[in-house]
Amino acid sequence: MDRKLISVGLGFLTLAIMLGAFAAHGLESLGVAAEKIKSFETGVRYLFYTSFGLMILSILMQRFDFEIKTQYRQILWGTVLFSLSIFLLVVIPALGGDKPKFLGPVTPLGGLLLILGWGGIFVKYVRTK
Repeated sequence: MDRKLISVGLGFLTLAIMLGAFAAHGLESLGVAAEKIKSFETGVRYLFYTSFGLMILSILMQRFDFEIKTQYRQILWGTVLFSLSIFLLVVIPALGGDKPKFLGPVTPLGGLLLILGWGGIFVKYVRTK
């Protein structure tokens, strides 16, 4: 699990840096409005938060006497759904496509999974002695 946490954390970190550069340089050239760029940057920020959180969690895993497989999956998929839905809601219209309506509810679902994952680890940690 340590290796998985580090690998996903490093992958998210790499992706966050690439997408952050795209937000800073590419979106404006596509004519994306400032408030949409700010939304895109929120998705990037959550990728950063999750990447650092997973890597820190991998260091702390040896101190836990409980499993976090379910919470890891919630965090992984929560981040993917949250950030990816924001990216697509900004980029698809910028490329001339229609705003995908089905993505609207995906963002809060991803956020809920993130809360459940991190909150679940917190509860498990507090309950241990």
